Amino acid sequence: MRENMLEVFKKHLGAIDPADLGILDTQQKASKIQHFNHEIKGLNESIGALQTLQIACQKLLKLEAEAHESMQEVVDKACFKGQGLFGVGLQISLDSQESLHLEIQNPLEVLASKGLEGMRAVLEEGLERIKDALARIQESVNQKQVFKKPPTLNTPHFDKSALLAIKSS
Repeated sequence: MRENMLEVFKKHLGAIDPADLGILDTQQKASKIQHFNHEIKGLNESIGALQTLQIACQKLLKLEAEAHESMQEVVDKACFKGQGLFGVGLQISLDSQESLHLEIQNPLEVLASKGLEGMRAVLEEGLERIKDALARIQESVNQKQVFKKPPTLNTPHFDKSALLAIKSS
């Protein structure tokens, strides 16, 4: 039966090499899946580093100026995979064309040079930049696909805004 179907396809479509279709190329698919897994793992690690830095910034903002020893402890503990996060440039690849760069100065150095208000300003700006970076990572992950499927006439369409309109009324 299968041979008959292939013969019918050949008759109507001509000679087609299945390798040209990309459908049977499992090695290429495996490579795409591996690349996708690598990208997601890198983004997950980036999220972990950003969240660690975010928590440290929030803790530092709650500490009083006299708590220099506690501040030092928070800065020392703000590390990811053994690497300190303050004063280090974090490079986050969203895809092959877009990347993020984020660096928050060491708050203790800022405290020494610009005082408590200067340190608070650096930490608050850092928190905003972290929030923006996390949002961009989320957007990037939402857009990632291993295999792009062309839309078909039978593909169901779901309009998220219609559902939100129903909820708000």
